[in-house]
Amino acid sequence: MTERGRVIATRVAIAAGVAAIVAVGCWQRWRVLGATPFPVGIDGYFYPIEVRAILEHGVLRYPASPVTFYWMAPFAVATDPIIGAKLGAAIGCALIAVPAYGVGARLGGLGGSPGERSIGAGLLAAVIAGTSAGSGFLAIEFVKQGIGLTVALGALWILLAALERPSRGRVIGAVVAVVVAIATHKMAAAIVVLVAGPALAIRVRGKYRGRRLLYAVIAVAVAVIGIVVLGAVAPQRFVSLHELGLLGELFTGDLRWDAPALVMEHSLVFDHEAAIGGIVAIGAAIVLVRGTDREVRASAWVIVGLGILIALPTLAVSDPQGLGFRLRVAAFVPLALNAAIVAGALPGARRELVVAICAAALLAIEAPRDRTEGEVLTHPALADAVVAARHRVPAGATVIVPERHILFMVDWYTRADVSLRPEPVPYARRVRLFGLVFIGGAGSPLDQALDEARAQPGIAPPIGLHAHYRNGLVLVTEPTWDWLLTQLPAPARAHFAAWPTI
Repeated sequence: MTERGRVIATRVAIAAGVAAIVAVGCWQRWRVLGATPFPVGIDGYFYPIEVRAILEHGVLRYPASPVTFYWMAPFAVATDPIIGAKLGAAIGCALIAVPAYGVGARLGGLGGSPGERSIGAGLLAAVIAGTSAGSGFLAIEFVKQGIGLTVALGALWILLAALERPSRGRVIGAVVAVVVAIATHKMAAAIVVLVAGPALAIRVRGKYRGRRLLYAVIAVAVAVIGIVVLGAVAPQRFVSLHELGLLGELFTGDLRWDAPALVMEHSLVFDHEAAIGGIVAIGAAIVLVRGTDREVRASAWVIVGLGILIALPTLAVSDPQGLGFRLRVAAFVPLALNAAIVAGALPGARRELVVAICAAALLAIEAPRDRTEGEVLTHPALADAVVAARHRVPAGATVIVPERHILFMVDWYTRADVSLRPEPVPYARRVRLFGLVFIGGAGSPLDQALDEARAQPGIAPPIGLHAHYRNGLVLVTEPTWDWLLTQLPAPARAHFAAWPTI
């Protein structure tokens, strides 16, 4: 076989291998997402709501980073918004294996000569990223973050290629990729800036002098100011100063050497990927000490730092909405890339073959696993109860719901305006909807007050929507809610008057 033939054969084999990893990852996620006809996750209904709004009106219903929902829209056109959102989540999150291979192969060559690549290291990174527990969770809960990480690694891959062999087309492609990352998810934007920043700084400092260097610095400053302005104008879509403020709360957690992703009544550990990632990051740091490529090495040090940061045992992970939890879920990204750095530096003439075989073995082990840790399912009776509210919500009313999961269900099934908080809603437009867990369970003071309200003349009776329990899901008008509060003991009255939300 000629040299050209060997190159083509190698590329075909790599493409087939990465495609197989993507296919396994997609099927792994679809087994979980497709096992129920309802959306999966606390915010499960949020995604089909946004997709439905795009199909019907061309815009999102709620302000959010838009790329994920427009990615899901074609799948929804072919099926429906719920299935389309699930397909978009499964495919979009599984596709992370593609850029993970590209970035991993480049990082895997850092132990050799400048510009060297390691096919085996790239395949190993692709398998870890494509089948990890954290990545599987993102596909069922934090879908925007999962697809955002796919886009972020894709942008890094394009940026590294543009740095290695600059051309007008590659530079434009890199700029477009960064813009897409910013428009996909806040963490995606942060990762691209943090990881690519050092390499770009070294390139600019080494290539430009005098006035050209000044122009480059001004361009970077303008870009940073633009990002800050976007965050101020649209904080729900782009990174804002509020997210930066969360950094101060990142290390308030207890000492936990197993580095769980979330510590609550039931802790989430995701195969201890964060702790393993910290160990692998230390190994990658040893490799980087003797690396030769200054630019890529500078970015690799950031990846090592991320792996160690995420593994720190004092990271605060008791808040399901906190930054610590989000970082621990994403631990598989630095784990995959740092594993590529270590694998690429292993000794032996058949290193590439050995690492590729290890990657294939890992894929075979991970493929049968259903990633259901942390899964939140919709009970059919709850869905039926929300459907029953469709014709019970007064026209023009806003339904105030204390739980995000039920709030988005109400929006999906009734198309009514919804809100977590009562304060922004005019009194005359308020109706409240809440469930058995919110009232404190059967026999609680609020449960008894609801029963009494049904026999009370002069107020609108609470409407029970749940088929299995009269107060399993209840819709009440605002005057009725005020009356209910007067029937409660003082501690319970203060608790429910504050309207605690989940």
